[in-house]
Amino acid sequence: MKPLLLALVCLALAAAPSLAQPGGKAPVDDVFDRGCGDDNGTDRCSDAVQDKMRSLYGLESGKDLIDRGVTFRRVMLVDGYGRDVVAISAHRKPGRAPVIEVRIPGALTAKSATLEAALSSEAWTRIIAESANFDRDLVRRNGVAEDEISLCLHAWFAVGEAGDARRLEQHVLGEQQTESGYRRDAETACGGGLGMSFAFRLADIAYEVLAECGTIDRATVRNIPMLLATCTGLKGDRQSAGEALAVLNKLRPGTELTQKESDWLVAHDAESVQPQLWSLLQTAGAIFFESPEGFDVDHVKVRGTAAYWNTDKADDDEEATVELALIRQLDGFVVKSLRVSERRPMKRG
Repeated sequence: MKPLLLALVCLALAAAPSLAQPGGKAPVDDVFDRGCGDDNGTDRCSDAVQDKMRSLYGLESGKDLIDRGVTFRRVMLVDGYGRDVVAISAHRKPGRAPVIEVRIPGALTAKSATLEAALSSEAWTRIIAESANFDRDLVRRNGVAEDEISLCLHAWFAVGEAGDARRLEQHVLGEQQTESGYRRDAETACGGGLGMSFAFRLADIAYEVLAECGTIDRATVRNIPMLLATCTGLKGDRQSAGEALAVLNKLRPGTELTQKESDWLVAHDAESVQPQLWSLLQTAGAIFFESPEGFDVDHVKVRGTAAYWNTDKADDDEEATVELALIRQLDGFVVKSLRVSERRPMKRG
């Protein structure tokens, strides 16, 4: 029997550009053979699809940025299920120091859907250096051996862009302008090249400089891009809201939380909430929390939806609105109040 090499989740930090065909072969038609398909088969190498991605994040085109004299590096990341997750941009506009910006889908309509921080000269130089070859094709060895089959499933996808505005040439005497330039690459993490590696390094730099994301427990998210997306979606005081995620992650039905452990998650002067919370955890099949909102260093509020499954007839599934007020006690957040609405038929779609 042929050995089967199964990569269930391919998040290699070095991934390959997917547009070039080895050996000078003509381009193939299949979106996956070209290395352009996300998990849903969407052609992420397509100009039209990439335009839609930029629109989703409220991003200008590379040409428009360059025309305005902006030098930038940008990546847009898609997760292993074909979902647009986060866009990370580092840019330097005329008259401004360089900044790094993180956006999640819907950034134009939600004020809290964008994060921004200044970049040091060292960080900016590092980003420019890291992006030098992200769009280059690698000369790869022959594929897997004839008696092996290699599968890569649920791979992430990255679309990277680099734009350089005109500036003074640094290696000649006199004042001469360089030409502007634009590069891009679209690739799957299954490929083994450079674009995905650059995307994750840019995410790492964003995480280093965005202090308000530092309170999110890295163990609760899949990777740094997901952490940045989660952080960007937080509201109000993001540091407090991010810290409050720790208690929300424990309030999940099926986590084998004991009643005593549940009681510990309630404020000392709110004992009446203890049976409410335990009842919710025992009766709900799942609780889907929205992004919490931090009001100050000690107070956070969050809404969510509790789902009640009917195992005999899905049409009879119900849901209820959950509202939590969290306060800080003993340097951690606990539940101060809990309100669960009357159940109603579950909305579908």
